Amino acid sequence: MDRRAQREMMDLISPMLYSICKRYADFNLEQAKDLLQESLIKIFNNMDTCKATEEIPFRAWCKRIAINTALSSKKQKIVEELNTEMEVIYTLPSALMDLHVEDIMNLLQRLPENHRIVFSLAVIDGYSHKEIAGFLNVGESSSRTFLTRAKKALRSILEEEFDYYKKAN
Repeated sequence: MDRRAQREMMDLISPMLYSICKRYADFNLEQAKDLLQESLIKIFNNMDTCKATEEIPFRAWCKRIAINTALSSKKQKIVEELNTEMEVIYTLPSALMDLHVEDIMNLLQRLPENHRIVFSLAVIDGYSHKEIAGFLNVGESSSRTFLTRAKKALRSILEEEFDYYKKAN
């Protein structure tokens, strides 16, 4: 691949990958830049293994590399074993739909690390609990539990900060 093509590709995918890296780097911009650089290096070094022939599958392949890079860079491993809980799904009141991306990202920062990672993988990135369990070396039930707890924590934060749920109940 020539230098100009590499640069064009990097310009195309970097914003998406940087956004992913920021979430997994706890919004530490320097760490996110490092993760982005590591991800791009892995992408360029493994380009011959990519089977994507169109832009959308290629972006998905790059996204997966960035997520795997971010997860593998974590110094702490998830070691807490959790009991299976019933998953409770909350729907957001329509008033919350007016929140900006930065507001939502600030709310996510307040979650415990494990909950934030699983929430990001499941809700934002669209991975299944089976895939998340594979990424994090935990059981699918643990992934579900982390997500449930993340949703409950977000609901508590919203009750405190925005008083939305209290009005509805």
